Amino acid sequence: MKFTTILLAAAGASSTLGVAAQTRGTAPASQDQSIVTAEASPRAPTDRANARSIEFLLDALRASLAEARMGTLAAQHSYDQKVRDFGMKLESDHTAHAAEIERLLKPLDVTIPTEPSAEGLSQLAALTRLSGQEFDSAFVQAAIWMHTDAIEQYGAQTHANPDRSLHDFAERSLPMLREHLATAEALR
Repeated sequence: MKFTTILLAAAGASSTLGVAAQTRGTAPASQDQSIVTAEASPRAPTDRANARSIEFLLDALRASLAEARMGTLAAQHSYDQKVRDFGMKLESDHTAHAAEIERLLKPLDVTIPTEPSAEGLSQLAALTRLSGQEFDSAFVQAAIWMHTDAIEQYGAQTHANPDRSLHDFAERSLPMLREHLATAEALR
């Protein structure tokens, strides 16, 4: 998270340098005043796009880690066979999904998270305190919320990302996320 924040701050600082600047000659009456403009380096937009891509991948990895753990929890704690089966599917699919995200992050030379986000850990902690129907209901609701959010985030990557490999990854991920959402909604 700190690395992403620093990366975004650096990208913002480099774009701030792109503001046009003017200097005037020393003689106010001179007709030959020169204008000098400072331009951002040609890499600045690429750096910002790269920072956004990295941030998306890091967030996606943390979410997948949370969903895999949430699935494990459901498989172990639910009394409803359908919820346990869905939990096992979440665990399996999101563990594989996290591995794919890690492969995409490796060449980017960033620290790869091994834990869900603080929010994901908080949700997991809340679920562990529940049991029976109360657990099942909270688990299903969390799965609906997480997958609805993920579909929105991945969908945005398929429309706005110039990085073809990230676009393709997001596009390949959407059917799995939609299937998980549909299953969770059917369990409601």
